[in-house]
Amino acid sequence: MRRLFQNVTEQVQAFLGQQDDVLLLVRSRDEDGALLFKILEPIEEASADIFWFFHNDFTDPKAYVRSVVESFQKRAELLEKKLQEGGEPPWPTVPEPVVDPAADPVTRLQALFTYMRERMADLEASHLVVVLLPLRIAQPWQYRAFVRELISFDLMSPWCHHMRFIMREPLHAPMGKSEKPTKLDPVAFPATRIYPIDFSLEALQKATKEEIGDSNVPLADRLQSLLIDANVDYAHKRYLVAEEKYQLLRTYYAEVKNHALLAAALNGLGEVHAALKPAKQHRDMAIHYFEMAVTAAIEGKSHPILLNVALNLANLYLVHKNWAQAAEHYVAAEALATALLNGGVKLLCLENIGACRSKLAQWALADRAWRDGATLARSLKEHDAQRRLLHHLRAMYKEARMRDRVKAIDAELRSVK
Repeated sequence: MRRLFQNVTEQVQAFLGQQDDVLLLVRSRDEDGALLFKILEPIEEASADIFWFFHNDFTDPKAYVRSVVESFQKRAELLEKKLQEGGEPPWPTVPEPVVDPAADPVTRLQALFTYMRERMADLEASHLVVVLLPLRIAQPWQYRAFVRELISFDLMSPWCHHMRFIMREPLHAPMGKSEKPTKLDPVAFPATRIYPIDFSLEALQKATKEEIGDSNVPLADRLQSLLIDANVDYAHKRYLVAEEKYQLLRTYYAEVKNHALLAAALNGLGEVHAALKPAKQHRDMAIHYFEMAVTAAIEGKSHPILLNVALNLANLYLVHKNWAQAAEHYVAAEALATALLNGGVKLLCLENIGACRSKLAQWALADRAWRDGATLARSLKEHDAQRRLLHHLRAMYKEARMRDRVKAIDAELRSVK
């Protein structure tokens, strides 16, 4: 599987390193979008370019652009807070065409990307790389026409200078009635590279098995393939098979002192025992492995794995109604999510912190967590989460017979879109 991923990595790096093409159009299945993001993340970390990722579903151009703009605004708000904390000046106001819902969708998106490029410190040292990988494309022919219009530019004065785009289209998309067979010729799609990939389960398993059994592949690479294979076994509930592989990986990564991958193997063992029955019998082993994974992740400075382990511990304690321990780990996960600019996980943690504090009759702490969560949900425009958090507060205030606060919450609920 590493070869499969390495091929994609090399194609992307070659695209980013050249000066002629603006768009890399990746043909893949809808299910492969999330995996593409995972492959692109380490490329971003090693690159001098500035990446912005968007995974919004495509239904029609207007709705798609609206969701992309909203996603940008959510991330920009978190970025603004970090700038303020660092004493740096805030970004200027977003241009009117970007926030005008009546504006032409292509014009809105081009204005947004231009604004993002203008925020870059050194255009000579890096490009703006916009990654548009919809996880679902409802109208392939309409999406293709939208992409074609979006990347159109004047050669003498291109709007997209110092930009690169990585976009996705369906691997086997049906043709639109009005579309000609030459849909991807250089005229229709100027400055474009086309790259089809296959990350189907059959292709991944085949590639993984080949690499694990290939003695010409370095041992470290073969064991990373084994880690992926163990994750697949766990996802398909082949828990005992997955456990055997995780144990082998644990021994190897401990020996070579690869703390990040040791943390991943230990986390896998914890997840296996958290899933095995009877739950009480395996709970202590799950906690044991998760706590070992925390130590390894800290030593390996792997914050994403540390966040995953903290959430696993918190969720396990929550399932077993150990409210104090669950709250403690959700607080740790919330701090990590804040540092990683992961607003969705931060929101989940705040809601669960409030639930745990409520069970412990720590009303002031529950109030603070749910209040902070409702404020964050409002800023992220997560209206369902905002309503849910406000209902938690309302129920707590009602039980305490705090009528004024109940009325205030009712008024706030009515204002939620």
